[in-house]
Amino acid sequence: MTNKDFREQRMLELMTQLPQNKGEEWDTVVPVVDFAFSPHPDPVKARRQNIKRAMKALKPTKRWFAVPGFALIPFLGRHRYKHTDSPHRCVVDGADCRQLDYGELFDQYFRDPNTMQVETFHPTTGVIPGRGRKLGGTYCPQHMQLYHLMNEWIEQESQDSDTGFFKQMKKKGVSFVPVKRNAPKDQHPLIVKWTPAFIEAQKDGIPIMHYKNPVTGENDLTMIVFDNRVLESTMPQTTQLGSQMSVAQYHKLVEMAAAEETQ
Repeated sequence: MTNKDFREQRMLELMTQLPQNKGEEWDTVVPVVDFAFSPHPDPVKARRQNIKRAMKALKPTKRWFAVPGFALIPFLGRHRYKHTDSPHRCVVDGADCRQLDYGELFDQYFRDPNTMQVETFHPTTGVIPGRGRKLGGTYCPQHMQLYHLMNEWIEQESQDSDTGFFKQMKKKGVSFVPVKRNAPKDQHPLIVKWTPAFIEAQKDGIPIMHYKNPVTGENDLTMIVFDNRVLESTMPQTTQLGSQMSVAQYHKLVEMAAAEETQ
């Protein structure tokens, strides 16, 4: 039994020993984050307090020698964080995230925006994107949701700062006038109907070919290309890091299910 398996089994044993969990058989332990939102009546101040609380809750757990009051050994600086031994382990609570469901957040944080291929999200030591260095672990779904909320709060703070910019310019006698662009041409109802299908194909990494008119420069033809060689090298949509099924295996299961229905 590896150290990782032992840790998961030990946590499960400790949870089953609690009075409220006795008498039942449990398969695993899922972390639940208890985050207290700010009760401040001012929404701006409440949001700023929520950002500070989220940053504190999302800080990676440190080892004993990195806690204030103990001497930090210089050559162990990169090992100061506890749960960074696996790319699938939550850096806060140490949970194995491979079988946990991230829901709608999976496509946003665990896929490459260009290829839509699965790649593990790695938090930073400073929590805020771009602050500090990347860690070897990730966030569990609960902490990922909190991280997502924190980013939304930071974005709202940025928008409020932009509003303050307009007020400052107005005091200096500078005003901005919005200009309306020409309305785009109405699209054909079939194009509107099939647009979601093209978006889903792009998410799955399926090539979409565009053929433009050499004279007008407008798009004349659009084709979705199902290349079996490309499909075999990609992964189907999933919201879990631990899914290992290939697209080829997926399509075989679909074909077998269809054959059984025709019998």
